[in-house]
Amino acid sequence: MPASKGGQAKSIGDQLRNAVAGIVKATVLEIDSELRKSPEEGGTPVATGFARAAWVPSITAPATGTGEGDHEAGVAALVSYKLEDGPAYETNNAAYIQFLNAGSSKQAPALFIEAAVDRALATMQTRYGSRAISLDQFRGEVGGAMAANVASAYNPLGGD
Repeated sequence: MPASKGGQAKSIGDQLRNAVAGIVKATVLEIDSELRKSPEEGGTPVATGFARAAWVPSITAPATGTGEGDHEAGVAALVSYKLEDGPAYETNNAAYIQFLNAGSSKQAPALFIEAAVDRALATMQTRYGSRAISLDQFRGEVGGAMAANVASAYNPLGGD
């Protein structure tokens, strides 16, 4: 017996939500990877390693932690992400991350965060094509928030 029209629509909707959630997860993880690279690879400058280790992915709200345990918990939460969970974030709570991003370290140029996000989003464009998150949309988020929430509040369903 053929599936009902309502059942087909639900199935298609579920598949679409799962696909978009997968792209959101992959995008935040790619941004996280770029930001946690060595300074020579375009990542976060390192004196003590605190700022680089302070990149924490999260869902629903920006992360408040700064350590490896917080990072691991954030990655674990992101792996099970669903669109219904709300926005996905990549946050750095090192008090001086904005100064690093403004060029205070000789290890990285000013706006290294935006450059890392651009690289990650270019990777996503290559991987997912037109299904990837818009580079222009993401750049606007980054420019507005500087370094506070690099991947903040991407919600493919719209809204705040």
